[in-house]
Amino acid sequence: MTKQLTPEKAIDIIWFSVVLSFCWPLPSISQLVIQTTICVINHDSLQYVVKEMLNCIKEAQQYEKEIYNKLIAKSSIFFGSSMVCVYLTSTAFLIGPIFMPVPFPCDAEYPFRVNNTPMHVIIYVQQSIVSYQCAAHLCLSMFGALLLWFTAARFECLAIEMRQITNTSMLIVCVKKQLHLRRYAEKVVGIFRFIVLYAVGVSTFILTLCGIILLMDTPLIVKIQFIVVSFTVLTEIYIYTWPADYMKDMSIHISWSAYDIMWYKQTLKMQKDLLKVLIYQEPIILSVRCIIPELSLRYYCSFGIDLGRIQDR
Repeated sequence: MTKQLTPEKAIDIIWFSVVLSFCWPLPSISQLVIQTTICVINHDSLQYVVKEMLNCIKEAQQYEKEIYNKLIAKSSIFFGSSMVCVYLTSTAFLIGPIFMPVPFPCDAEYPFRVNNTPMHVIIYVQQSIVSYQCAAHLCLSMFGALLLWFTAARFECLAIEMRQITNTSMLIVCVKKQLHLRRYAEKVVGIFRFIVLYAVGVSTFILTLCGIILLMDTPLIVKIQFIVVSFTVLTEIYIYTWPADYMKDMSIHISWSAYDIMWYKQTLKMQKDLLKVLIYQEPIILSVRCIIPELSLRYYCSFGIDLGRIQDR
């Protein structure tokens, strides 16, 4: 029987997968520069949400651990496979010169001689670091997904607490926790909002370009490369979409969980307080005003369908 993946191990795996993205020198690739800049700007917020996540996991009760483990088991295969594929792709890219008549993994020209061994080794190492940095930046989406999954799990834990309410004092405590958790969720969403926006923009451009390439008389290998790239960018968007959609559902599930309380056996004042909780049912969504109305599975499907129609034209 395989050993169950714990939240602590999941965090360590994600940390190791993205650690190279914060190493210097930073390669001059737009996605890497933009994502790093956004993370630097949101440094304090990132430190806060990560610290609170670690504290919550360390102090988690048994039922909370069960929820964390449930979500890890639910998503670990997909995210683990994606992470492995990203780094295997980078590795395959690096060992390309062994099987092909090219000196370096990346086809680049230098204003100096690269035939001598020391210079060749230096350039090869530099391109290797850049390649793995690119892989680490792709895994940054999994770091964002980790925070979104954790936020959703906390909403789910709070919903369980809500069902155990028996008096107004307990209700007040739960409402305070809900407000604190909503602020935490909004902070997580704020950190990754523009990273997701950039990813959606890049995906739209690449998928549109892929449609054009497929219609043109281009070599089969080029078409295959663009199809693989299109699949990769769609996967990156899905990595954000799945937990964001689940977080939206769980954020509103807290209020709905009040229905499971035996409210009809409570006092009239308690019933009125519960009614106020039920009225406030605004979900936490990852959105960008006027551009991305709501990052959800419904939006993801419509995103793919719309781009498919563009390619058909």
